Amino acid sequence: MVDQGVSNEGAADAPTRRSFLNWMIGLGALTWLGSLVYPVLRYLKPLSAEVSSAPVKLTHDEVLKVEQNHFVIVRSGDARVIVFESGGALRALDAKCTHEGCTVQFVAGETLLWCACHNGRFDVEGRVLSGPPPRPLGKWVAAREDDGSITVSRAKA
Repeated sequence: MVDQGVSNEGAADAPTRRSFLNWMIGLGALTWLGSLVYPVLRYLKPLSAEVSSAPVKLTHDEVLKVEQNHFVIVRSGDARVIVFESGGALRALDAKCTHEGCTVQFVAGETLLWCACHNGRFDVEGRVLSGPPPRPLGKWVAAREDDGSITVSRAKA
């Protein structure tokens, strides 16, 4: 063979178009994969338990629901609170079941709170009566104002 005097010694150190394109394709694939994985991870991450410390004043419609249905569920930040009347007393508890986080309902005829997901039952003080819930419901303070409105705030431990 005839030597043409072309040396490839410096070519191994210099980037080629092929290596640049391979690098760009790899970066694109990594970006695409990240755009798929990020929403899934964000969905799986639990929401922060932000509970407002400020009292919540029920709207006129919510007060009417308490009078007609004997209970209403309101929000305080990310928390759900069930406000109900039992035995002439106004009460408020966490509306999120301590088992799987389903929303509990007040059953006026039986004077208890019931979680429909797994048949968990709580008394009006929030203590577990039956079912799988491991802990009682958190307590809130509900007060009826002179003008007929209802205010709910977090109970002090």
